[in-house]
Amino acid sequence: MKISLIIFICCFWLLAGQVRSAEDWYWQGSAQLLLKNYSGSAQSDNLSGFGVFLSGDYLEQAGFKIGYNDNHTNYKSALDNGLQGNDEKVLFLSGRSNYYPDKLPGTLMLRLDGYVGKDETSFQTATSGPPMGNGFPQQIVTETVKDKFFVVYPTVSFLNYAKTVYADLGYAFSSYHSNDNGTDDIEIVQWTPTLGFGFNRGYDWLQLRAYLVSLSASNRVEGKDGTTALEAKWTHWFTANAPLNLHSVRLSLLTGERIYAVDSDACSLCNVADIQTGLVAIGAEWKLSEKTSLLLQSGNEAYESLLLNDDYSSTYIYVYLSQKW
Repeated sequence: MKISLIIFICCFWLLAGQVRSAEDWYWQGSAQLLLKNYSGSAQSDNLSGFGVFLSGDYLEQAGFKIGYNDNHTNYKSALDNGLQGNDEKVLFLSGRSNYYPDKLPGTLMLRLDGYVGKDETSFQTATSGPPMGNGFPQQIVTETVKDKFFVVYPTVSFLNYAKTVYADLGYAFSSYHSNDNGTDDIEIVQWTPTLGFGFNRGYDWLQLRAYLVSLSASNRVEGKDGTTALEAKWTHWFTANAPLNLHSVRLSLLTGERIYAVDSDACSLCNVADIQTGLVAIGAEWKLSEKTSLLLQSGNEAYESLLLNDDYSSTYIYVYLSQKW
């Protein structure tokens, strides 16, 4: 924890030194919508979420991004444990700084992400009320279990000037604290080495990223101390007059296992104590105008629940609209 705090302070001190003027800033705002439906789950039914982001870039020297996500999960009706739903709220803040060392044939970037938020799980219990007539009617009481969390995620990356080779190394420290039971608290360390390659005259990009996750002892993940997964992302850009006026298409695949993952590309967290065992996703992006873009993505995810000994999947639709100025 102390090491993560030192990294956080040092990185922001370096980033702040790069921003010297309010001029020459380039801005982008975006909104996103996520709809997810679960299949085969003994507990979860569906999820809906939205988010907004604002980013600013100062020439080619530095930049920042701030965002907010709000997700709601509905649980299946008539569950024995009385679960009703889960509300998750996440605030995201990121800063980066670019460097151009003479001895390196490309750009060195230092990036620092931070997440802070909470999720609230509500459930109903039945209690006996005061005597009325000949019986003791039940009263339905709704209770809430709150989970507070924060994540610190510094990354150092390199991109050559030809934009054909990319590499980074990220370190994420996550801490979750529940008000229900101290044994449910958990800390997670995630390492994400990444390699990226451009080919086909810059029209194609392949990115490979490993997720190496270590878990502290907790009732949430009893008997599990870590996971390993490999993610592959391929993106293809089109020339003008492409079919359906497409700007790009993308394909994502995940194999292995990952839990409590932090995704620096999507600026998102996976906060459920279930193991993701697979992912297949496809997406398409359109340039609606010179400065407006629309991304549609759909995918299928496979999960394993440690607590319920339950294998299930989810199908999602993701919509992302961005505007530059």
